Amino acid sequence: MLERIKNRGIKTREQRTAHLEVVLLTPHASRLTSSTGFTLVELIGVLAILAILASFITPNVINQLRSARRDAEDHQLANIAQGIELFIRQTRSLPSNLAALSPDYVAVSLGQLTNNANGFLRYFFVQPNISGYTNATGITPASLADSRFLLITNLTQQANPSITTDAEFETWWNTDETGTPDLKIHRGQFGQLLHLLSLSADGVGGSYAVDGSPTNSGGGTLASRATYHLTGTTVALDEANTFGTAEIQWTLTTDAGYQFDPDCPSGSQWRVISSGCYAP
Repeated sequence: MLERIKNRGIKTREQRTAHLEVVLLTPHASRLTSSTGFTLVELIGVLAILAILASFITPNVINQLRSARRDAEDHQLANIAQGIELFIRQTRSLPSNLAALSPDYVAVSLGQLTNNANGFLRYFFVQPNISGYTNATGITPASLADSRFLLITNLTQQANPSITTDAEFETWWNTDETGTPDLKIHRGQFGQLLHLLSLSADGVGGSYAVDGSPTNSGGGTLASRATYHLTGTTVALDEANTFGTAEIQWTLTTDAGYQFDPDCPSGSQWRVISSGCYAP
């Protein structure tokens, strides 16, 4: 009997211990379950909020990025236009293409120069009326307004402009690209770099050279000319019928005009237009 009671007591203690463990563990387990469930719900809620916010924020971010790219392209086209002007100043000629500007006149690689940031081509056009311009020949007053160029590109596709006539150039020049903001057009002029040179003759004889290119009278009367040339153009005037040694030579920095007058004393037969003979 006593043995049975002892066994019963041991069993009771074991049962009590097990029961106590259950009692102690159950609230903790409950907390874990509750904590895990709450975190999942919270995560779902956060994700939902982020999704809602993203639906509002993402379009604005995309638009801002597009706007930044457009502004950057405007800036780059302006830099290229400055490079074109520098090229014209230093070489007294027009660049045949954009590749001629890299790297001396626009300090970027050839690929960065000829393509925009999205990889689409940039196009360069001089107004066709003066596309054959050489500084020695110059530009007539009637064509001075045509001393223009265009830079054209598109940030989302190839622009593929076709400009072979003055009318086509004028169409692109007057294009309103505000409705297509990814189309970028930079309009440039270089007439401000040119000066008027007027040369004529009041009798037979004389010769001259403009930018190293001679014109001879051959004993006849020199044809009058009024042409625009770039700053820095060398002008040389010779009294001989065939150009050789110039009596007058200067670098063009402003408008200038001379006339050959065989009645003036030798050494001063080239005189400033509208002035009389002067002592050599």
